[in-house]
Amino acid sequence: MKKGYDLILPISDRFDDYFLNDKMESLTFLPNFNEINIIVGANNSGKSRFIRNLMSYGKFNAVKDLNTLRILVNKYNEAITDVNKTINTSIKSLEQIALTTIYATGGTPDQDKAERLKKNVLNILEEDALHDFLSIINQNKIKLENIAFAGITNLYLSIFRDIDESFLKVFNVKRYFIPTLRTAHSLFNFKIEKHSKIEEDIYLDTLDYYYDLKGKNVEVFTGLHLYKEILNTRNSRREIRNKFDQFEDFIRLNFFDGKKIDIVAEFDKDESLKGNNNLEIISVHIDGEKETRSLYELGDGIQALIILMYKIFMAEDTSFIFIDEPELNLHPGMQRLFLEQITSNKDLKKKKLNYIITTHSNHFLDLTIEKENVSIYSFSSKSNDLNDKQFLIKNVNRGDNRILKDLGVNNSSVFMANCSIWVEGISDRNYIKAFLKSYTEYIFKNDKKEYLNIKEDIDFAFFEYAGSNIDHYIFDEKAEKEHEEDILKDIKALALSNRIFLLADSDASNKKTKKGKKLIALEKSKTENFIPKVIWNIREIENLITNDMWKVILKDLCNKTLAKSHESDILVKIDQALSEVNSSNFLKDYVGQFLEEVRNKMGTLRSSYILNQSLYEVKSDGSFGTIVNKRELSELVFNQNFSWEVFKKNKEIENLTIEIYNFITQKK
Repeated sequence: MKKGYDLILPISDRFDDYFLNDKMESLTFLPNFNEINIIVGANNSGKSRFIRNLMSYGKFNAVKDLNTLRILVNKYNEAITDVNKTINTSIKSLEQIALTTIYATGGTPDQDKAERLKKNVLNILEEDALHDFLSIINQNKIKLENIAFAGITNLYLSIFRDIDESFLKVFNVKRYFIPTLRTAHSLFNFKIEKHSKIEEDIYLDTLDYYYDLKGKNVEVFTGLHLYKEILNTRNSRREIRNKFDQFEDFIRLNFFDGKKIDIVAEFDKDESLKGNNNLEIISVHIDGEKETRSLYELGDGIQALIILMYKIFMAEDTSFIFIDEPELNLHPGMQRLFLEQITSNKDLKKKKLNYIITTHSNHFLDLTIEKENVSIYSFSSKSNDLNDKQFLIKNVNRGDNRILKDLGVNNSSVFMANCSIWVEGISDRNYIKAFLKSYTEYIFKNDKKEYLNIKEDIDFAFFEYAGSNIDHYIFDEKAEKEHEEDILKDIKALALSNRIFLLADSDASNKKTKKGKKLIALEKSKTENFIPKVIWNIREIENLITNDMWKVILKDLCNKTLAKSHESDILVKIDQALSEVNSSNFLKDYVGQFLEEVRNKMGTLRSSYILNQSLYEVKSDGSFGTIVNKRELSELVFNQNFSWEVFKKNKEIENLTIEIYNFITQKK
């Protein structure tokens, strides 16, 4: 998880009922505030109330680590106190000398020195004045220079840099709130035997009645005025229209296979002048289609996502976006699309937005495990000795699956997507995702006729079978034949309602061995809905990584200490080693065998090997096994965003990717 800031909460009774972890004091800061902050918890656990309280404030101070800051401040203030004691002692001494001395020159040099010292007494740091820290630290450095004449120095204070601009952050933000009470539909009432559109935002009025939102200076978006907003945006200055263009790009790329679209707020001025507003509709024109679609014809899921994404794209830079239960009316795949956009969309990333989201969605939590810029907060209710309702907050770290287990999360998305890709584990999943992402981007740019947009958890979902009966079928040579037949029968039965592409490593098995024969039997069990794919030409999926890829990612696997101080030397060593050692010569070996060869070729710096042998298994017989942290390696490959030109140099990757892509798009 990417480390965020500790958000200092304003002193207020709004947070008196909230407690962090098991602390006795009321909440004073929100730890690890990140780009995306997800709040989960059962009903009546204080989630929605908390974000309404939080959005009451437009300015926050934040620090990288409040506990570390407090330690630094205490140490700094102790040094300040010591220097000030010396200053005060010197002042008294100089004033005493001045009282008992007659100066031949007629001046008062000692008294002047005392006055100069008085003007340069150092200031301590006060935690409730974080915004003044840097100026106080710099002022104290100047004052130390001013009093050096008196022999008063302090090296620690003079070169103090532990608290700098990166340590402190001030959020002075515009706030937007997307509540649960939202819709993209216009609302109508029926009076005097006719329908007429309701112009007032009755959702906003309802929310304001209960929560006084208008008094919080928060822009609340319920969707009821989406028509009016689009109409105004279309007729706004270029800067605002550019934001709308980015929003349209998001819609066309994700729902209309990249075709050009126009989202328009239609109206008939003559009818409007007559008081008839029923013709005011939002329509979507898709390039190449004769008929223009009305927004309400697109389906509730797309409409729900449009409400969320429209306001996010149109928001001012560096804003706080508060969203209550974004999963409403969103298919799990749409939830993934929403989260991927706010974490990865280039246009949105430039805006430097912060999101505070409440959710009940298991799927939302599952998705956040893959993200680096997300913090999760678990809310629960508790009572004190007086039976007062209070709320407990816990910051859940990335990789802590306990909360997911507590909620009973399982991979239900494989039953909701159009088809599923079955892989052994998370590393296989990351490689396939990297290949597919690169390939779809390539055909979008170069062959639009062949391009079909595919979305994870809508068009396809991954299922990791490691540890399951399928795993035992493939890898356990002691499995009973009758049991194996039952497993295949179950897979085929499931495939009747959900097409399955099953990927398996051969582990360099000979086709004549028991395991080899099982894999052949697996391949022969292929049906129209069940496609088993055994990769025979390699030992494990990591063997697909080519030298071009290793050249980029190896630096992240080297000795961290050496990498910091000898980066350029190490890059040269990597080039030299890979010019002599080619991964394609180790396809039937564990990746550790290849890395050991590279390690020896790279050699040492400062008596330490550049490449850590701890990266891969070292066996007792002197041979080398698989990579130790498969997930980390797969994430390095995924995060590098290698182009398809790089991937397709490996024909195994090219053929496998195209086969999976064609499988996914077969019944779109």
